[in-house]
Amino acid sequence: MTTQGAPRLEVHLEELGRRSWVAALMSTLTGSFGTAQYRFVARPPDDAPDDATIVLGATFPVLRAQDLDDLVEPHAWLDLARARLDELEARLRVEGWSPAGTTGRHWWSRTYVRTGGLPMSVAR
Repeated sequence: MTTQGAPRLEVHLEELGRRSWVAALMSTLTGSFGTAQYRFVARPPDDAPDDATIVLGATFPVLRAQDLDDLVEPHAWLDLARARLDELEARLRVEGWSPAGTTGRHWWSRTYVRTGGLPMSVAR
């Protein structure tokens, strides 16, 4: 089974307000001082069109000044972030995506390929 040319998704980390100014405003108004809501997003590589398939993960709070690549405890957000990433991976697997075995420059940078004929879901 080859994965060359198969549809791909990459996991990225984004601030909740990136896609909606309303969500960003609500996060600022309801959040604790200095925190922001983040989520993991599985989307095609950067050269894909903006309206391409994306799968959104659940949100979690992070201090705005936090180095997101710092995995040294204690970071209150780290365990929840890892759980959210695992939840996104479980959802992707149910929808027919498989880990590609490649990772990017961040601990959350995972890549998935679809080799089966299951329908893709779109979450925005």
